[in-house]
Amino acid sequence: MRQRRISEACYRCLRCITSALMLAALAGCSHAKVIQSRHWDLNETIRQTNDQQLLLNMVRMRYEETPYFLQISSITTSFSSGVNAGLQAALPSGGDGPDAPNIFTPSAGFSYSESPTVTWAIPDSSEMMARFYAPIGSNQLTVLAQSGFDLIDVFTIGTRKINALRNREFSMKDGLLVPPDYDDFREALRLVKELTREGLADTVYSLNAKYAGVTLPISQMEPRGVAEGLALGQLYLSREPGKATPLRAIKPLHLRFTKKSDGDPRAARLRDLLKLRTDLYTFPIMDITDVSPEGLRSLDGKLAQVFDPDERLAHIMLTNRSVIEILQFAAAYITAPETDIEKGLVRNRDLGANDLLTVLSSPTEPDDAWLKIKYRDVWFYVPSTDLNSRSTFGLLSALFSSVVGDVPGAKPILTLPLN
Repeated sequence: MRQRRISEACYRCLRCITSALMLAALAGCSHAKVIQSRHWDLNETIRQTNDQQLLLNMVRMRYEETPYFLQISSITTSFSSGVNAGLQAALPSGGDGPDAPNIFTPSAGFSYSESPTVTWAIPDSSEMMARFYAPIGSNQLTVLAQSGFDLIDVFTIGTRKINALRNREFSMKDGLLVPPDYDDFREALRLVKELTREGLADTVYSLNAKYAGVTLPISQMEPRGVAEGLALGQLYLSREPGKATPLRAIKPLHLRFTKKSDGDPRAARLRDLLKLRTDLYTFPIMDITDVSPEGLRSLDGKLAQVFDPDERLAHIMLTNRSVIEILQFAAAYITAPETDIEKGLVRNRDLGANDLLTVLSSPTEPDDAWLKIKYRDVWFYVPSTDLNSRSTFGLLSALFSSVVGDVPGAKPILTLPLN
């Protein structure tokens, strides 16, 4: 009888140990799920931090204060966890009788901790300012227009002029300037969008090259420098034995008309608005500095092609805004509190119909905000239901990241834990 009781006790003990191990294994699975969940939490925290910093600086510019950006230098986190399993048993002594129960109590435990930290860095001032104040390259705009953002929004935000057509301009002191040909500017963009959607035109990248220096003997060229220049678009053309001419490769977006577009009045109207040649079907979209005829005319002091009433153009020339100019323009659409306007802390701006961005203000924290920051004891926010403003802010964020980005050589200044 006692042998039977011992066997039953061993069986129950084994079953309880198995249960405890299963509990420990489930705890290990939950550990992996916790790490995965925290990964997405960190991702969302960084996204919100970058968007909030951009909005904060736009609000500063609305109050005509100096914007200042930090960049995230590094993010590190450490995980620690522990799993334990145990079994407590109460076995009766011989005096408790043959039917005394054996009591087994399994236990399992799981512990988890995480210590994420983020390091902020100050970008080098000269490099940062150069990226802020220099005009955006046409290739940086066209990439955004080709990546899913609305073509009209991209060029309305980033471009001052398309050939001779002028976009709206904004000055912190003088406010908004709407030139007489602004409606033509918008119409040209709308026609490009319509024609490409209907297959009467398309946009495609190709490779162009322009002279970038004088012809050199190949024997005087440094092979290492030639290799390093390839990454920057520096090429060499050899037309004479033993000599090479440096070229700078550019990859412009081209607007191409189809033969079918010849009979469409919208295509004729677009050519007329942009002063495009009627005998050509393909037009590169380029910075004005990359258009050779304009550069030669400038050197000779001649009338620019875009201002010559008798000229028809073989290019679509863009004169673009800088990042700081774009942010100033966007900041003008931030709704400032009436009390701050009355006190003279901020200018009263009436920009008319708003078709791009609306940022509201509130003395109390908004309940349903897609993005919000607190500045001067006032909450500035984009409502969750304002999809148009959300889309525009996404474009501003993408443009800022692609043009300014992370400045190399930035020095870390502060390491903070993330909660």
